Amino acid sequence: MHNLNERKTDLLRRIVQSYIETASPVGSSHLVKKYRLNYSPATVRSEMSSLEESGYIMQPHTSAGRVPTDRGYRVYVDCLMKPGRLGTKEQEKIHQQMENSRGDINRLLEEVSRILGSISKELSVVLTPWISWGIFDRLELIALTERKVLAVIHVQSRLVKTIVLEVDSDVDQESLEKTTSELNERLNGLTLQEIQNSFGSRLQNASRGDRNLIQHFAEYVTDIFDFSEPLEVHTCGTQNILMQPEFSDVGMMECILSLVDDRKSLAHLFRKNTKKTEVIIGREHKDDKLCSFAVVTACYNRGKDIGALGVIGPTRMPYSKILPLVDYTAKIMTQYLS
Repeated sequence: MHNLNERKTDLLRRIVQSYIETASPVGSSHLVKKYRLNYSPATVRSEMSSLEESGYIMQPHTSAGRVPTDRGYRVYVDCLMKPGRLGTKEQEKIHQQMENSRGDINRLLEEVSRILGSISKELSVVLTPWISWGIFDRLELIALTERKVLAVIHVQSRLVKTIVLEVDSDVDQESLEKTTSELNERLNGLTLQEIQNSFGSRLQNASRGDRNLIQHFAEYVTDIFDFSEPLEVHTCGTQNILMQPEFSDVGMMECILSLVDDRKSLAHLFRKNTKKTEVIIGREHKDDKLCSFAVVTACYNRGKDIGALGVIGPTRMPYSKILPLVDYTAKIMTQYLS
């Protein structure tokens, strides 16, 4: 934001707010009239051109107003947005919905996804908790065929997991032994969650072992070091989200419907261990299919286990409402399950 003076900052905030409210490109005359600005439409147009050159807003087509870019939304969320606060009635609804579960964890997750979808008017997602606290003890790698390797993972709590890895190139016995030694040395004593969060950086400069096999571990680290039961994904609000203007675009509608059907992709999208509510906007996603969407997610705890919840919607999302909603719900879930 080093290139934004006070006036540009104020205009960017108002452009984002106006576009979130109306879903219509924002023009200079509209801004002056709506917010009773003490400068002319010509001055606003000049400042908007500067904001466009800096990548914060864009013009969807000639003679139209401007809409925020992913960069504009990011600056808005991180620096310009006034923190919202969840209303008392909404808080009471969340508590009431949780009480309806009567201690049944699966019913609780269904109720939470329902209330999240109802209040946010977006697609809500709630994941069952997964084991994150187990401490890695050792790993064994056993050749099955030239390109199939059996990995046996031991955790200090006496849990053992076996998984067959299919690699792109042949791995000889010597490489297997060196890879095993390298992995055991660098991962020993870490929790399963720490391994999933930092495997790439810890093995980036590995000097021993088969690089292709280590890269395979990096790509599938979440699956390999997951000792949980199969995750259940609870969703609600598909009808809500499809009523928004963005979904008149058939491509966007197909993307969100395919995502709802693909429970594994949803689990990967939301499954993380963050200490604060996190927002991923547009092209910040690794998956190009999600470049028109924003995801707000937070973690909750059940004892030492971690779960996740949040919402997904178009980048034109009411962030000041959604962030406190997701944050509050995660905190209350942790209290309820403690």
